Amino acid sequence: MRPYPQRVRTRLLALATVPVVAGLALTTAPAAPAAPAARTAPASAPADEPDPADQPGRDRGAWRVTALGEGRYEVTWTSPTRLPTNTDRPVVTGAGLDFAEPTVDAAGRTVQTVVTADAAPRAADLDVVLSGDRLDEPGFDPAAGARAPVSAAPPTTPLPAADPATPGPFRTVTSDYELPGVKLRGMPEPIEMVGHVVEPAADAATGPRPLVLFLHGRHGVCYDPTDPDAYSDRWPCSGRFEEIPSQLGYDYVQRLLASQGYATVSVRVNGINAQDYRLDDGGADARAQIVRRHLDHWADLAAEHQVDLSRVVLVGHSRGGEGVDRASIQVPAGAPYTIAGQVLLAPTDFASHTAPYVPTVTVLPYCDGDVFDIQGQKFTDVGRDLTNDDTSLKSSVLVMGANHNFFNTEWTPGIAAAPSSDDWGGGAGQVCGRRHPGRLSAAEQRAVGKAYVAGAVRLFTDATDGSDYLPLFDGSHVTVPSIGDADVRSHAIGGGRDERRPGIEATPTLANGRAETKLCAGVTTYTPFDVSACGRDIDDAVTPHWVPQGEGTPARTFFEMSWSRAGAVGGLRFSTPLDLSVDRLELRTILDPDHGPIDLRLRLTDGSGGTAVVVPEGGPRVAPLLRKRYLTKMWAQSLYADASSASGLDASDVRSVELLGGDGGGHVWVADLAAAPAATPAAPAQRMPTVSLGTVTVPEGDPAGDRREEDRLARVPFTISGTVTRPSKFVVLTAGQERGSRNRFVVDVAPGQTRGTIPVAYTADRLDDQPIDVQLAAWGMRGLTTDDYLGRLRITDDDPDADLRVSVPRRTVREGQDVVLRFRTTAPADYELYAVAEVVRGPGENLRQADVPAAFMEDFTDRVRPRRPLYRSYVYVSQRIRAGGDSATLTIPVARDGRREGTERLYLRVRTADGRQTIPITVRDAA
Repeated sequence: MRPYPQRVRTRLLALATVPVVAGLALTTAPAAPAAPAARTAPASAPADEPDPADQPGRDRGAWRVTALGEGRYEVTWTSPTRLPTNTDRPVVTGAGLDFAEPTVDAAGRTVQTVVTADAAPRAADLDVVLSGDRLDEPGFDPAAGARAPVSAAPPTTPLPAADPATPGPFRTVTSDYELPGVKLRGMPEPIEMVGHVVEPAADAATGPRPLVLFLHGRHGVCYDPTDPDAYSDRWPCSGRFEEIPSQLGYDYVQRLLASQGYATVSVRVNGINAQDYRLDDGGADARAQIVRRHLDHWADLAAEHQVDLSRVVLVGHSRGGEGVDRASIQVPAGAPYTIAGQVLLAPTDFASHTAPYVPTVTVLPYCDGDVFDIQGQKFTDVGRDLTNDDTSLKSSVLVMGANHNFFNTEWTPGIAAAPSSDDWGGGAGQVCGRRHPGRLSAAEQRAVGKAYVAGAVRLFTDATDGSDYLPLFDGSHVTVPSIGDADVRSHAIGGGRDERRPGIEATPTLANGRAETKLCAGVTTYTPFDVSACGRDIDDAVTPHWVPQGEGTPARTFFEMSWSRAGAVGGLRFSTPLDLSVDRLELRTILDPDHGPIDLRLRLTDGSGGTAVVVPEGGPRVAPLLRKRYLTKMWAQSLYADASSASGLDASDVRSVELLGGDGGGHVWVADLAAAPAATPAAPAQRMPTVSLGTVTVPEGDPAGDRREEDRLARVPFTISGTVTRPSKFVVLTAGQERGSRNRFVVDVAPGQTRGTIPVAYTADRLDDQPIDVQLAAWGMRGLTTDDYLGRLRITDDDPDADLRVSVPRRTVREGQDVVLRFRTTAPADYELYAVAEVVRGPGENLRQADVPAAFMEDFTDRVRPRRPLYRSYVYVSQRIRAGGDSATLTIPVARDGRREGTERLYLRVRTADGRQTIPITVRDAA
């Protein structure tokens, strides 16, 4: 089978798992509800001929493809062992196919999804991918041949402010609380309310203390202290099993913050981790609800603990990152607490969410072996285009050599209470392996975590000195002593930047003959021929800024430039001038790793034609992060320059910025550029209106008159929380109603609107159908964000159930005649039925292999054994009744051997509307 291409990790609708996503379940993945099983008539059967890759017993699991009718196929893969309880969710992939986000069964082994296609997909063309690795193929894909060096870090300067990881002067105290469990929708068992508190001592003269709340991610739930190999996901833990104390994993950061004057609490959500496979969104909303319940509890404690709830910072790790972001979206402006900012460590973002008006720092580990695609980058990118008045900082911090787990000590081998592991799956000496020189140790990674969490908390809550920590997050090449020589990079949007976006406020200049430039769509594709897509035929790199083809989420436009010799010029012209007289110029720039390091300078032109060439900070030589198949992450590096004193240029009136390409050629994409201030303004104290999709069930109905079928329209409701003050819009993707159905359209929302409906077309007929789940996913485009971003329309069938009846023209046959069974359907069906008759054992002399033609037996055995009874040879006959068909005839020939054998018997087991029955056939000697 082909090497695993990153580009085929298409999520049809970005749900959460394993979700599941998603998402037929609508981005992963704890799972969405399973797609409806095919209604079985006498028997069900694979949709196509047997494929060796379908067969059970392979050490990499077993595939099964089942036709559901109307071009819909259920695809399942069963693992030989239970899938890990980790953050990402499995995704079924296949080139050119759009799959629903898969679900995982309660046993944690079978991944299921639905695809609409013209023909049944073959197992040999499918993969199931989790955390960048094909589970159905041996080996760890990202580790293949990965002994390449990581690019050298750009030169850094010390942060002018104090190291944020320096302990403060205050004595700290620790306590724990447990409140009554909370029953949440979709999960049978209550969720625990447990908090681990580290705060300054009661007599510490801290003044009002901001509150920092930590939420861990999706990890194992129960372990056996006496058996390192024993785990259980049954909730609540019982017997010899104890809860994994994931909430204690951030105590090292809590103690630092408490010594600096902050109150901190880390909460536990094992109950969600054990049950979120039931939820379409993978538990993001459930985690948000638990965060809000704990904040409500702290509203009662605030005075006693000197807590200032107007300055709350949420820190979420892994799926906890998506959970706290969802909480930030939900918390209304009038709540008794205010979210001053959030720090997201290695987060998922299956929903393509971001929290408008909430300052956000997203920490992305380059060697994340769980959230392999570093999808948390969307928390930065998505926020750029929702509104023009959001001055909150959205920063991405890329930590070279960091993995997913080591931010939590309870997920770190050697120091965790429960057995744990390094989530990176490659060899120890390979890139990201534990012995590679570019890999951070667990202690080194925690040092980075402390510095950047504490720095972000200070930035968000300290009105006096907080802006001193901005250089850690805005793309500046700075470092602090506590992180040693760790390579940490960043870029940012918002935060008071005056941005110019390709295709919106910026259009390409006229390139000279040595450069090729254009605007491209931020999409990765399966083919190199889609010239409009930025990611043309990129199959061996992670592209976190671009949307996989077929995913449906809004894509942004990028400026693209390539050149093969020195002297190339191309860039962007602005609709309104850019003022760089005080602010610095920043470009978020993606480098094509196939070109290696490139030489790049910037030419600026003002309104009167004056020009100046400036060199990016750190020098003109710019290198990609890593050039190695499956390990390259095409992440936008921050190129910045000071043009305030450039000779010959009016820096307050810059009308265009062009790239000057040097020797050796190059290929780059620019996400956006901006004039960036040295300090961030306060974020507006407001919340963006949110859209939530609903769920509705409708009967299919019958077409009018004598029509065979009739097009119908159902409407799925949506509601809006908050006040829409200007024309806004969101995009909806629907999938699942019929072959090839996949509708994407924009919904316009008027000022003052509070509700509406989304039209979904379907077909009514008089054929028995499977119930159809049409799934909907929504993403904000302008003036709106989403909360419950997933909706569902269930179309129930109201036609008579189709089944089979069987008749036997002759119950007694002679040698040389055929045994014939005739099947008829009880009602028309819009899906395939299978007539099957299996030879079983019965009383008397049973027919043997010698009693049927040798050519017939060749379908069942390579070695004919004449005396062996047919029932021991696993003989059966079957025929597919196609959708709309009404009959099938099964035949078993009886050989005429000329010998006197007396009466023999053939017993055929069938399954029909009358249930399972055995039909006896008498075979007599030839006349």
